[in-house]
Amino acid sequence: MVDVKQQRIFSVDQVVVPPELPVILKEFSKEVIMANPQNIIEFSKTYFEKKWAEMGGGAGEKKDKKDKKEKKEKKDKKKKRSSSSSSSSSSSDDDKKKKDKKDKKEKKEKKDKKDKKEDKDDKEKKEKKEKKEDKDEKDDKDDKDKKDKKEKKDKKEKKEKKEGAGEESGDEKKEKKDKKEKKEKKDKKEKKEKKEKSDDEAAVDHE
Repeated sequence: MVDVKQQRIFSVDQVVVPPELPVILKEFSKEVIMANPQNIIEFSKTYFEKKWAEMGGGAGEKKDKKDKKEKKEKKDKKKKRSSSSSSSSSSSDDDKKKKDKKDKKEKKEKKDKKDKKEDKDDKEKKEKKEKKEDKDEKDDKDDKDKKDKKEKKDKKEKKEKKEGAGEESGDEKKEKKDKKEKKEKKDKKEKKEKKEKSDDEAAVDHE
C-alpha cells in the first residue's frame, strides 16, 4: 500500500485510492443509515473498533474494552434500576399522599353534608313540634271555648226551664183556687136551695 502520509500531492493523478476503501465506506454508510445513531462519531468509533477486533487486532485490548463495556452496562442498569426504584417509590409516596388527601377531602365533604342534613332535619323537627304545639294549644283553647259555651247554654236552658216550671206552677195554683171557689159557691147555692125547699115543705105541712 502506498504511504500517503509521506507523499506530497500536487495533482489528482497522484491520489491513490486503496481498493478496500470503497467497500469499507459502503458497509459503514449502510450501517449508519440502518442504525441512524444520534452521535455518528461515537457510533463510528464503536463500529471500527468492532471491525478491528473482528480482524484480530488487539485481542487483549478487545477483551479489556469488552469488560469495560460490560461493567459500564451493568453500572448503567444498576443506576437505572435504582433510579427507577427511587422514582417509583417517590411516585408511590406522592400517589399515596394524593390518595390520602383525596380521601380526607371526601370524608370531610361527607361529614359536612351529613351535618348539614342533620341540621336541616333538626330544624324541620323543631318547626313541626312548634306547629304541633301551636295546634294543640289552639285545639285546647277551642275545646275550652266550646266547653264554656256549652256550660253557658246548659245554665241558660236550666234557668229557662226553671222559670217555665215556676210559671206553670202558679197557673195551676190559680186554676185550683178558682175551681175550689166555684165548688164552694156551688155547694153554698145547693145548700141554700135545699134549705129553702125544706122551709117551703115545712110551711105547707103547717097549713
